Amino acid sequence: MKDSDALMMVLRKMAATVNVYDLMEVRVFLERSCRFVQERYRTVYIDSYMSMVVDSVLDLRARFPGVSETASEWYRLHDASKRLDEMNAPIIVGLTVLYRTFLKGEPLHPPGTPFPGGFEVERKDGVYYCPVKDKQKDNPKALCDICIARQTPI
Repeated sequence: MKDSDALMMVLRKMAATVNVYDLMEVRVFLERSCRFVQERYRTVYIDSYMSMVVDSVLDLRARFPGVSETASEWYRLHDASKRLDEMNAPIIVGLTVLYRTFLKGEPLHPPGTPFPGGFEVERKDGVYYCPVKDKQKDNPKALCDICIARQTPI
């Protein structure tokens, strides 16, 4: 069994146990995490992340997508898991981050997520771009370094 298959099995088992109280915990976590985000972006972010969490859980409950893996991806996986634990993120947040990044190959901010200055996460020719990725590289609470998105060229 490949490591990615084992990860998928663990995440599927976790997703099977998610209930409405877990989703409420995520909502509280997101509201607390976004409390310093400018008000005009806060609701969009929280709603976007909640949608991402629910979609990830439903997707995990429904199917096994194909996966690829490299040693560097698994080092990033270990680092991401450790940092999520240090942030006291609800388990379902960890499930979402690990699933989207390491199994689906999607960015942590969904395409269309707005940022100050009128910028947003975009997908062009199969590559995801984020306008704030490089600005967050020194933020220990940001997970931008494990996100698959590249810095938007300026």
